Amino acid sequence: MLTVNPRTYYHQLTALVGWTSLLRLFRLRKRTLILTGERDTLVRMYNARILLSTIPRAELHVLLGEGHFFVVTSAKRTAEAIHAFLCR
Repeated sequence: MLTVNPRTYYHQLTALVGWTSLLRLFRLRKRTLILTGERDTLVRMYNARILLSTIPRAELHVLLGEGHFFVVTSAKRTAEAIHAFLCR
């Protein structure tokens, strides 16, 4: 079994709880695709909407019927959404 250094684990948890990029997202100037699953219970839809309202050139694509692991459960639809975004 793999072991994790307690100090490393502590720093990871601290970063997870206390770090946010929200105050810097407005600086993004490139087109940004936000992908989310309609039924994602881990990262809720309101998070995608916050990104959409904060990133100047963001586009939101919601994969209907999909949850958090849409990249695995709906790889083809995910790839199609990315391809369509990149071709615009």
